[in-house]
Amino acid sequence: MTARRQRGHIIHSLAALVSADPAARKRLRALRRALAGASRCTFLVQNDPDPDAIASALALRRTLGFSAARSPIVTAGQITRPENQRLIAELNERVRHVPIERLPLLAPLVLVDVQPPYFGDALPSVAAVIDHHPTTGSYRARFRDVRTNYGASATMAAEYLLASDADGVSTRLATALLYGIVTDTKSLSRAASDEDLQMFALLFARADHVALRRIQHPSYRPLALKRFGVALEHARVRKGLAYIHLGLLPADQEHIVAQLAEFCLGMAGAEISAVSGVFGGKFAMSLRSLSPNAKLGEKIRKRFGAFGSAGGHPMMAKTVVPLPAWRKEHKFANQDALGRSIRRELVKALASTR
Repeated sequence: MTARRQRGHIIHSLAALVSADPAARKRLRALRRALAGASRCTFLVQNDPDPDAIASALALRRTLGFSAARSPIVTAGQITRPENQRLIAELNERVRHVPIERLPLLAPLVLVDVQPPYFGDALPSVAAVIDHHPTTGSYRARFRDVRTNYGASATMAAEYLLASDADGVSTRLATALLYGIVTDTKSLSRAASDEDLQMFALLFARADHVALRRIQHPSYRPLALKRFGVALEHARVRKGLAYIHLGLLPADQEHIVAQLAEFCLGMAGAEISAVSGVFGGKFAMSLRSLSPNAKLGEKIRKRFGAFGSAGGHPMMAKTVVPLPAWRKEHKFANQDALGRSIRRELVKALASTR
């Protein structure tokens, strides 16, 4: 047997193994029961959906046999990061914007890579939730599958698809799902489980790697590159924390904080990086850590959750806070003062041991 045939045999065996898993089949039946009688649904992802959310929603829609026309993927925000925009274009897919107050009108709702508390009180009850983030509040769902030991929701979604059809992972879906795992686990180096590793191997063999390279290397606007340069010129590391406040930026450039946070983690002496900026009446801050024990999501949620949305994983987190809510407890006259107030609260959050 040639090496290629042997590899193909191993991958086919892996797919058959996942497809035949009793636990995976049981979860699939429960998901279908939650949508019994429905000929359509709406797949809801977070406000600036990442590849993990987008790919997972695509795979789950295929699993359930729903059409793109009648079962859209929607977000209450916008896709801002260039690589995520490139992913959508490469897949020839669409993620629709729907105002948060209209979301209940699109029931039944299947939440993917996100949970109802993320949207405040807008969604008291949903059909299903499939996510790998920690639960941050109570909610009602006919079906709930939250596995925090998984590094990516894409791994979970791929399991559903394989349980439905062992040969159901097309090259197109494999490419999207693989990219979802790669981005959320930082190529399996961040909070990846054995299941993520197994699914990575399976999807890697089926993916279009030329398309994947195009997605991973998007084009950046001159403004983004200019902001990178200015920010890095003034970047400092204090007691292991690299923090930068970018000031006021266009509302569609929120992705810059996440990209720069990743980059700043490489600064000498940095154990944690955090980058914030103001976008259309709110500030967003992304955080990254080298340590799996940093508990960033938990600490940021406890300190910033009272002002806006906040949470994430042990090694990566994000908070988005409306400026009026922040002003109630923090006085600032300009962007420098705002940056200092954010940093003070951030230092307190990171120092917390509870």
